[in-house]
Amino acid sequence: MPRMLVIPGHGAGDPGACAHGFSEAERVRALASRMKALGGDAVMLADFSRNYYADGGISRLDIPRDFQIVELHMDSGPASARGGHVVINGRYAPDAYDRAIASFLGWFMPGRAKTLVGRTDLANPNRAAARGYSYRLVECGFISNAGDLGRFNSEIDALAAGILAAFGIGEGGADMATAEEVWRYTYGDSDNCFNALHYASREILRRDDPTGRGYELTTHEHVKWIAAEQAAQKERLERIEAKLDALSEGAKTE
Repeated sequence: MPRMLVIPGHGAGDPGACAHGFSEAERVRALASRMKALGGDAVMLADFSRNYYADGGISRLDIPRDFQIVELHMDSGPASARGGHVVINGRYAPDAYDRAIASFLGWFMPGRAKTLVGRTDLANPNRAAARGYSYRLVECGFISNAGDLGRFNSEIDALAAGILAAFGIGEGGADMATAEEVWRYTYGDSDNCFNALHYASREILRRDDPTGRGYELTTHEHVKWIAAEQAAQKERLERIEAKLDALSEGAKTE
């Protein structure tokens, strides 16, 4: 299980974006606190009194190179703009953690066409890269959008848990399977739900099981829900049946 440093953006007199009676700096510090509460010893919090952009704090970090850095922010824009996304250093390819958070945010805070963006013009991603740290900036929706902010506030623990689960941190996180270990079928827009809940949850419930068996898969213990397409082709149905049977036999032998 990786260890994580959570840096809340802005602060030290800089409130960041403000809307609907809230400031970005305060909200992301609240989220960071919940990530620490849920992640325990795997999560280290940066100094809340500092602004790590203004004071160049990442350039002076003294943490092991295997730490994963997550910097928390919220976007601001027109009231209709919404959605979360992940920003990484554009000189490098995204890793599994980056893709996992982006998939989760694409479901939890939908609205952006691109949930994973590479940029080379931002200070902290460049500072982290210069020090050899794995870093990503996570924009947790638009504070200027009432819907995004409302979900951020009312489901802050789910947001915190989803980000942590992308790193395998949290309850059951160490036992999380990879995406390749879980059958993926789409039904309407359910592929987005799978992408998000694969990382955010703990068990599989095949709610739309084309076999009609309503089989509950708990082997991976990290996906709460995966919708299955009503398979029109016999080959696909046979593959689903084989997967269910294999999981059933495996559960009996444990």
